[in-house]
Order: sequence, then C-alpha cells, then structure tokens
Amino acid sequence: MYVEPSAVQAEMRLPPYDLVELARDTEGLAPFAMQRQERLRWGEELLRLPDVWQRTRGEGVRVAVLDTGIDPDHPDLQGAVEQTCDFTGEGIEDLNGHGTHCAGVIAARRNEIGFIGTAPLASLLIAKVLRNQGGGTLRAVADAVTWASEEGADIISMSLGGSASSPELFEAIHKALANGTTIVCSAGNSGALFTNSIGYPGRYGSVITVAAHDRHGQPSGFSSRGAEIDFMAPGHDIWSTFRQGGYAKLSGTSMATPFVAGLAALVLAKHREAGDHTTPIRNCEDMRQHLLRMAAHPGHHDSARGHGPLLPFAYFAR
Repeated sequence: MYVEPSAVQAEMRLPPYDLVELARDTEGLAPFAMQRQERLRWGEELLRLPDVWQRTRGEGVRVAVLDTGIDPDHPDLQGAVEQTCDFTGEGIEDLNGHGTHCAGVIAARRNEIGFIGTAPLASLLIAKVLRNQGGGTLRAVADAVTWASEEGADIISMSLGGSASSPELFEAIHKALANGTTIVCSAGNSGALFTNSIGYPGRYGSVITVAAHDRHGQPSGFSSRGAEIDFMAPGHDIWSTFRQGGYAKLSGTSMATPFVAGLAALVLAKHREAGDHTTPIRNCEDMRQHLLRMAAHPGHHDSARGHGPLLPFAYFAR
C-alpha cells in the first residue's frame, strides 16, 4: 500500500553508516568465517544470546522496523515478516540493504543458513519510510509510526534520524507511547565530545535512545552523544542480512538499535509467558526500567554511554 505524503516534506535520513564487508550469499561468507581473526557473531557472543534463547526467543512479540524496506525473499527472513507497508511510492523491496540488515539483527530465523536474530521467533512489521537512496520525510515516518501502533506493534525500531522535529512526528510518537508501544531509536552517527548531536526522534526523552559500542564495550567514536542516550549496544562490525539475499558487515548506531529492540522483544515474551504481574510491562517506561536491570552501570549515566552496555544473561537467568 502506498500512502501519499502530505505537504510536510522535512527530511529524514539514514545516519551515515560504514559498509565494511559484503557477501553475496552464504558461500561468500565462508572466507570471512575461515579467517581466525574474524568473529562473525561477536555481538551475539558478548550478549550471551544462545544462553538467553534457552529461556525466550521472542515468540508472539511484534516488532515494527521503519527503514528502507525489506528483501522479502531473503532466506534468513522467511516466516519472519508478518506485514509490510510502503510510505515512499517505491515499493517495499529494499534496494539499499539497510532495512534488511536491521530486520535481520532483530529476527533472522534459526535455519542453519546465515545469521540468527536477537529475537529469532519475533514477528516483523515492515514500513518502508526511507527511499532506496536513504532519504524520506518526517510525515512518512509519522504516518508509519501511527500505522505500526494501530497494527498492534509491541515495539517500534527506528534506525534513522533528522535534525528537526515536526508537530506530526511528535504527535505520532507520543500517541504510540500512550498506547503502550515501546519505541527504540538510534542516537545517530555524528559523535562529538560535549555536544548533543542526537537526531530526532531519538532526541525525544520519552523514547529509548541507543548509542553504539565496540566489541570491547567502549563507545564507538562515531556514536552521537547527548543526555537522551539510555543504553549502548553492539554497533561496530555487525554482520546481518542484506539486499538481494546477501550479507553485510555494517557499523553504526543503526545496528545497535535493533539489538535493543530485539532484547526488548525477549523481555516482553518472557513476561507474557510467565504472566508476571509483579513487574508489569505496560509501556515504554516500564520497558526502560527492565532494560536498566541489564545495564552495566544502572546507577551512573553520561552523555556517551547512557547507563552503559546491556548484559542480558543475568537478567534472564533469574
């Protein structure tokens, strides 16, 4: 479905990200896997996701990805995509690759083909809000947030940003939050010391805003700084699904954001299965408090790290 954008044409874009390596298919991945110094799944290993999957895999949770669309034929995403909606007029096919990469970080299926997502049994709602060249409008993003919330998304993941807000975007975000949707946003890739370089919608204090860290848990130099940052997640040299059935290693807060969206899906699935009413998850603020229990530094906050990297194993081991 194509939704005609309104007169509000303020620009929303992908944060500039680094495409480090590209493989056309699983055979193309083999040389990277054979290099002993190459750790294809370092984010998965650092978060101890195989241990977490013994408790939950995100089943029944719906995560909306607002990005450049999806490769609907990618073998690692078969059965993951529940609904799609195009807000650009280009069609849902992702000829950029960024949206497919983010979708794979969240919910790539366990099928012995390529990579496994953070929440490999979660369902995806895909909204194409950015054109294949990476640009879009705030109106398209606002309309997609409303669509995702109305379609029952539990979590909305947005690895995009703009230098300005708009009344439409602000209203759509906060209506979705009021409806109980968890919204996870990238901080952006305009890192600068002592400067708030976070773009919108990550700059709204009511969403969960994610910075990137490297495989040593240190803030990535490109990661935007600002008081709104809540947590860090792996964002450096991240392999995932890509356009035309391929795989790519990308770096950016765009990659860190779907890790957190996937962790939020795992948290929500676990709570629903347990019927946990002592610490309910009714809204984004409740989810933030649960993620805070995974944070390396829950009692400390700064503009580069937020509350630090997320370490989920101890949380899920309880």
